[in-house]
Amino acid sequence: MNSTAFLTPSAMAILAAIALSSGTPVAHATKPDDFLSLVRANGVGLHKSDAALIEDAQEVCAMLDYQESPYQYLVQNSGLNAQKAAMFVDVSVKYFCPQLTPG
Repeated sequence: MNSTAFLTPSAMAILAAIALSSGTPVAHATKPDDFLSLVRANGVGLHKSDAALIEDAQEVCAMLDYQESPYQYLVQNSGLNAQKAAMFVDVSVKYFCPQLTPG
């Protein structure tokens, strides 16, 4: 027999609230974790360390800050195709220098 069959709706609500409030905390990813997951899911940096990819993203921000073209640089020097270079620039800006987003 179902043990919850004898509980009133308000008792069930109280038990549900207790169960929800006593759960384990959910781990939240950090910006670098989200960035790394996204670029790797798109096939970029699969053989680079996390630190190297983050450094590359920060370099993208520095280039934009100096009004240089990181997209052009990536296409010419990194081996990324145009689509992956554009994605890397966009994701780098989103996670490491959102203040540089055109708007």
